[in-house]
This record gives sequence, C-alpha cells and structure tokens, in this order.
Amino acid sequence: MSSAIWLISYHLKREREDQYLEWFRDVHVPEKLARPGYTWASHYRTASPETADNSALYLALFGGETSAVFYNPSPAQIAPKQPPETSTMMACRLESRAMILSSEWATTDRHEIGGDCSPVDAESINLTLCDASGNDMDFSAWLVQEHLPSLAGCSMRKFLASSGDARHAIIHARTADTTPTLAFADAAAGEWSAQVAGYLNYPLDRPLISMDRISL
Repeated sequence: MSSAIWLISYHLKREREDQYLEWFRDVHVPEKLARPGYTWASHYRTASPETADNSALYLALFGGETSAVFYNPSPAQIAPKQPPETSTMMACRLESRAMILSSEWATTDRHEIGGDCSPVDAESINLTLCDASGNDMDFSAWLVQEHLPSLAGCSMRKFLASSGDARHAIIHARTADTTPTLAFADAAAGEWSAQVAGYLNYPLDRPLISMDRISL
C-alpha cells in the first residue's frame, strides 16, 4: 500500500536522452525500490518536445508507504551520497522540480470518492500542479462539486504537497477506450470556474499536461 508520492518533473539534454532513459530504467529505479518503504515507480513524458532546445517534459513518480519515507533520508540528504554515475545522469536533467505528495482522495470513472492507494500506472494521464493563492477551501470545494461531475471516461486522484512549489496535485487517468475531453478551471465554464481560474497558479505554466507512460 502506498499513500505518498515523490514526484519529479524535468526536461533532458537531448544529446543524453537515450543514455539517461536506459540508466533510469536499469539502474535508478531498482536502486530506489530497494530502499525501505518505497513501493512502486512510474515514468511518463509528453508526446513531443517542449521547446527546440529541450526534450519532452518527463515525470518520475515513486510511491511510498507514507510521506515520512521520503524524509528519512530526505532528497537533500541523499544527493551528496550518490555514486558518480547517478550524479552524472542527474546532471542531464533540466528545469527539474520535486514535490512530496500525500494522497487525499481518489475517484473512479463513476465519480465514487474513496482512498485509492494503488500505483499510478495508467497508460495516459493528465497532470495538474497548482497553487490556490490561499483559497484552498474554495478550490477543494469547486474540485469536488463542479469539476468532478464534469469528468467522463477518466478517474481522478487528488494529492496535497508537503514540499515543492505547488500546494495541490491532481492526476486524471483515462479509463475509457476513447480519450476524454478535459478542461480544468475554464473561465468560460461558469461563474465558479471563472473565480477559481482567477486565483490558480501553475508552476508548469498550464492547467493540464497530457503524458504517456514509459515502460520500465
């Protein structure tokens, strides 16, 4: 069972992309999963490069029994003790950001709310990282009362961050054969959505990021 996630998003140096991906799959993931309390790993990327100079946006997810797993030792304490190969591969990451998340609630495609602690391993996801500028109660109410009923063909998992540059993380996962049409805090969708859109900030510059799973 896993109630926490260590999330890392980044781009890669194009000339080292293939080498990094091989290392991540064959070396990094087994090393992480050998640590006590680490339970699963997933790797995602956007379908196309983000800029002419950078690779696609990548998303590494590591599941933990609780968020305490990721604080003992913390990422900052792990870094100085990394082997040289790991340090070299980590240097391939560009614009890297990390968040430690705790699961808050989850839904099925029938909008039934529960406490899903299973791995994030859907073939396709849509990621939202956001900060509500102190309007967390209003945002959470909007999420449950207005956004959730609008979903079709996908499930949703909601997380709170204990570290990182966003307070909220939402992962939509496709559950139907067709790709669902998603909107998030669309100002044109109604008065409440417009209000929410006015105070949300997105560290990755947009509300929904579509990503596909990379086999590990």
